[in-house]
Amino acid sequence: IIYLFFPFAYWDKNIENKGYKGVYGNVEFYDKFRVFWSDIHRTLEKVYQGKKIQFINHPLKVAIDRDKEVTKTILSENGVNVPMSCYTREYKDILKLINQEGKKLFLKVRYGSMGKGITYMEKGNWKTNFRFEDGKIISPRSDYGWTFMNITGNIDFLKEILTKDIVIEEAIDSYKLDDFIFDLRLHVFYDRVLYVYPRVNEKDAVTTNISQGGRAGSSSLLKKLPKNVIDKAFRSAVKTIKIVGVDFAGVDVMISTDLKVYVVELNAFPGFPKVGRFNLSKRVIQQIEDKKWD
Repeated sequence: IIYLFFPFAYWDKNIENKGYKGVYGNVEFYDKFRVFWSDIHRTLEKVYQGKKIQFINHPLKVAIDRDKEVTKTILSENGVNVPMSCYTREYKDILKLINQEGKKLFLKVRYGSMGKGITYMEKGNWKTNFRFEDGKIISPRSDYGWTFMNITGNIDFLKEILTKDIVIEEAIDSYKLDDFIFDLRLHVFYDRVLYVYPRVNEKDAVTTNISQGGRAGSSSLLKKLPKNVIDKAFRSAVKTIKIVGVDFAGVDVMISTDLKVYVVELNAFPGFPKVGRFNLSKRVIQQIEDKKWD
């Protein structure tokens, strides 16, 4: 049984290294990551030739979630609610959309994670956690503290971001818990949700990502949601990892103001909660020991 972890050393040296080309989350990130895991797969097959290998997350599957567009398409085609996509790259089309009453958009880097490389747009309110200087989009050189800056009306930025590797999707109006925006992070192992908790942020915040200012809310907040909504979130999360073909993942779910459930992200290498909050590592090991392997 082989359990894969995120290759931080390789990533920092070869992918998100100092001086990488282009903006954060471009297609080269994805291509290099996929090649890395293909090489790992070939090496493991060679080392364990003639032996049966059971992967928890196959090496050829763990890079899929890095492509947000492909992941969303696969999920949507298989009946999972995801935010609606917008495929135009014409800035005038974007302006027309956000001038519609209540229309809000996210422009996200296609191959990113951790809430980095996000632009939010609604009428009279544009924000991005990129930097924009001398007509160029600049990526902060850290995993944390990608603070949002006001770029309302900056057409030059809009034109430039539309030339990058991005996905555009309609923003979900989040259901509020105690006047906070929130989403749910569900840790799923095969057909079982091992742990779920809300990630919360101020009501006017752009994202709930913990790496970008959100925080883990108390699990007691879940009691304020109808049971059928929680059940639907669980079913959607389990269905999501089955469709994508991974065995263990963190699935991020948003609840809209009308209590609809949307899967907004999948992470094959989710961050683990602090042990004092919930010992997820121990629970995963128990599941591995208890599972009847073929």
